[in-house]
Amino acid sequence: MKMDKQKENSLAESVRYIGHAARYRLPGRFFKKYWFWFVDPADVENVDMATFFSYNNIEAPGFKRRTRLTSIIDLSQDLDLIWSKMRKSFICRQIEKGERNGIIVKQDNNFFEFKKIYYRFRRNKKLHGDRFESFEQNGVEFSAYFNNKMIAGGIFIEGNGCMRALVLASERLGGIDGRMRDIIGQANRLLIWEAVKYAKKNGFSIFDLGGIAPDSKDKGQRTLSEFKESFGGERRNSYYYTKVYSKLLKFWLRLKKIK
Repeated sequence: MKMDKQKENSLAESVRYIGHAARYRLPGRFFKKYWFWFVDPADVENVDMATFFSYNNIEAPGFKRRTRLTSIIDLSQDLDLIWSKMRKSFICRQIEKGERNGIIVKQDNNFFEFKKIYYRFRRNKKLHGDRFESFEQNGVEFSAYFNNKMIAGGIFIEGNGCMRALVLASERLGGIDGRMRDIIGQANRLLIWEAVKYAKKNGFSIFDLGGIAPDSKDKGQRTLSEFKESFGGERRNSYYYTKVYSKLLKFWLRLKKIK
C-alpha cells in the first residue's frame, strides 16, 4: 500500500506541469492506462500507457500521433452570435419547439439512468460500449427529461478552458416513431445548447462537439458529423498522442492486432 501511494505521488509530480488539464485512469486490473485531455504530450512516470489529447500538432518523440477532425465553438463570442451561426430550421427551431414541448435539460449526476440509455443506444447501433466508470468518475453529465423521464443525455470532459463531448446518447433508436421521435430529436439539440451555455457561463474558451468524420464511408458517421456541424462551429484538427511504456502491454497490443 505504501509503495502504491509513493507511485501515485510520483505520478502527480510527473504531470504537475499540466495545470488544469483533465486526467483520469482507464478501468483495468492489470495495466495503468491514463488519459490526459487538452494538453501537449510529455513523458509520465509510473504508467503503462499514456494518451494525450491536444489541439497542437507537435513533434513528440516516442509517441504515436493520430489526427482527427473536430468541430469547435469559440466561446469568446456572445451567445447571440453563437446562436445566429446555428442552422435555423435544423437546430434553432427544433430547440425552440423542445422548450415549448416542456423538455427539461439539467446538469445533474443521474448516471444510473443515463448508463442504461447509453448501452441500449450502443447496442442498437451495433457498437461496442466503453466501460462507463471513466465517464461517471470524470465527466460532467447533462440529462434531457420529458414527462419526468430521461430520454437523452451527454457526458462532457472539462480542462484547461475547454469542454468536449465524450458521449451522447438517446432513446432515438429504441423503436420509437411519430411525435416521440421528434421530441427526442429536439431533446438532443436542446441538450447540446444547454451545455454550450453552461460552458460559456463557466468561463470556458472552447466547446468541442466531440469529433467529426464528414468524409467517412460510413453513412451514420457522415450524418452525425452533419448534425454536429449544424451548431455552427469551426473545423479544427485534433491530435491523439499515445506512448506505451510497458513491454508486456506492447506485446499484448501486438497480439490483439494479429487476431
